[in-house]
Amino acid sequence: MATTSETLFGGRTVLARPEATTMQKVARYMWVPMLLMGLMVIAASVVIGITNAAAASDYFGLPQAVRGAADAPASVIDDRQFIESTNVWLPGLQLLGIGLILSAITFSLASILGVFRAGGVRLQQALGREAQSLTPPITARLFPMLMMMGLMVLIVNLVIAAIIGGLAWDVYGNSIAEINAAPEGSALLDDLGTVNTYKTWLAPLPFIGIAMILVGISFAVHTILQVIRFQGQRIRELAQAGAGK
Repeated sequence: MATTSETLFGGRTVLARPEATTMQKVARYMWVPMLLMGLMVIAASVVIGITNAAAASDYFGLPQAVRGAADAPASVIDDRQFIESTNVWLPGLQLLGIGLILSAITFSLASILGVFRAGGVRLQQALGREAQSLTPPITARLFPMLMMMGLMVLIVNLVIAAIIGGLAWDVYGNSIAEINAAPEGSALLDDLGTVNTYKTWLAPLPFIGIAMILVGISFAVHTILQVIRFQGQRIRELAQAGAGK
């Protein structure tokens, strides 16, 4: 049974073959697709943001009397629909793109751990010695889970934001005058209240996901430091054993 120190910082194990763990093998192939997906999401969000800005320019370039009229032109209502709906879900899309890029960094760090693991075994076997490796410390087991949980939070946030964005589209399909004149307890005001309520608490939610991925990255870096310390110690042991012959 592993001691507390081995759980936190890793112990020693003997490896017969210079192989990375399953997660490290997967990470070697996943970091590029994850990075490309993140960049594509960011690029798409930039295009959508520019389109939204153009709609906002057209909408707010009109006098208040025109924007607030009960018989406002359909183009004015369409612009406001697009602006209000997009403002709900676009931030979630942007942060999902950032989360995917950070996940690519996490996969890269896992791949580096795999290189250290396999390289250390090959070196020891080349010297004709028992190939010892560091058993995964708790940080090595936690950082992949934190990355996946963080991504799940970002995806769930985007799904909820898309649903609320659709509700905002319906609400702002009415003119400002109609919204202002809606009676208390009406479905229109209920939907408006739902949109504004969700917009408020959706704002900090994706940052929880980003924070989880960043904590996972810090755990991955800490794991790499532990592996470097172990391999440095192992090299000193091999050097001392060789000098003693």
